Amino acid sequence: MPHNLLIADYGLGLPGSVHDAYAFQLTWTAKDHEELLGDEHWIWADSGYPLETWCVVLFKKPKGGHLTQDQKTFNYHLSSSVCVEHAFAALKGCFQSLWELFHPVQDEQDLQYLIFWV
Repeated sequence: MPHNLLIADYGLGLPGSVHDAYAFQLTWTAKDHEELLGDEHWIWADSGYPLETWCVVLFKKPKGGHLTQDQKTFNYHLSSSVCVEHAFAALKGCFQSLWELFHPVQDEQDLQYLIFWV
């Protein structure tokens, strides 16, 4: 996400709760990353996302092991970039209904209603 908090892509249409990484795979960014990012750009993501040449993620601590100092330093710098959290907070500040939806999403009609409502 750029420093100006511009949301460059979003996904709609998944009723219910799904993992962020699964929802991300259905976005324009994931599908057409070569066109959108080119060879010289990439994105940062948390460790729940797949590691790709265009999608850099945090190092995970190996089971029963430790991260190297370089890996810890990398994770620290990656974690310090919190633009995404700031952008979502700003968005929720403008649209209070995004903090929590009290209407259950049980089918496509419910989803379309909530998309329109938000």
